[in-house]
Amino acid sequence: MKYLLLILLVSSLNYGFEYSLKPVRVAQNSYCFFGLPENINKQNAGNIANSCFVKTKEGFVVIDSGPTYDYASQAYEQMQKIAKLPVKYVIITHDHDDHWQGNSFYKSKGALLIGPRTYEQNVVAKMQTRMERILGKELYGKTKIVPLDTIVDDNLTLTVGESTFKIKQLTKIAHTKGDLVVYLKEESVLFVGDLVFNGRLPSLRDGSILGSLEALKKIDAYHAKVIVGGHGKKIDVNATVALKTYLSQMKKEILKAQNNDIGMEEINKKVTMPNFMKYKLYNVLHKRNVLDAYKELEIMEDDE
Repeated sequence: MKYLLLILLVSSLNYGFEYSLKPVRVAQNSYCFFGLPENINKQNAGNIANSCFVKTKEGFVVIDSGPTYDYASQAYEQMQKIAKLPVKYVIITHDHDDHWQGNSFYKSKGALLIGPRTYEQNVVAKMQTRMERILGKELYGKTKIVPLDTIVDDNLTLTVGESTFKIKQLTKIAHTKGDLVVYLKEESVLFVGDLVFNGRLPSLRDGSILGSLEALKKIDAYHAKVIVGGHGKKIDVNATVALKTYLSQMKKEILKAQNNDIGMEEINKKVTMPNFMKYKLYNVLHKRNVLDAYKELEIMEDDE
């Protein structure tokens, strides 16, 4: 019994948190690990966002590397069960830390990192990230911040084997000021990061309600068969509907309140949107979203 406990202890020290990752095939050569509809905590070790990969003849292309070094290492193990191929590139959709802190693992495997200008602007090598602060040293483990190899300011076409990846920033600001989408035309798959949420509410803290609505229109214009957002498991052609409905209703109700001279101190009593209370993180994010949207729409009215 003592030997068994010792083996388990050594195993936990070597491998850290067990994410129990299981890839879901979303198209012929495209797979995703779907995160939990929660906030970051020690119980989930940051596993709240979607991370995907595409198999090509030359190797894998990863879209968003996940929350930690250990996560990326375990994701890589799952990829190797599908094909014994290297990871050639990692594409980061935006600079929020639940999406890219597996970068250092893939970098150690020789992968090249691609991402938006805002990563370079907002990610500092020695900074303590939200992930590190919440998880602590043990769960954060070997995770390190590493620089990108290629920065995308507008668009980039990447060809790997027989696959062509169209990387593009759709708007100046939406979820953040540097959101990228990745389009794989031959599979009609569009990876959109946090421009799309399903099953839980988004956060507008670094973004724009107007820019988000504009980005959603442009996403729909791709007519992709599969739309993979940064959070949530709904990936069909209707993947944008829930978020579009939430933001459109919020905009309409806030503008109406502003026309009736409702101030910021009262706006959350007016714009409760009870039909969205069923969504995860409503109690955490909705009031803040309303305040952020109110400020943006108020400025818009002042400019007119």
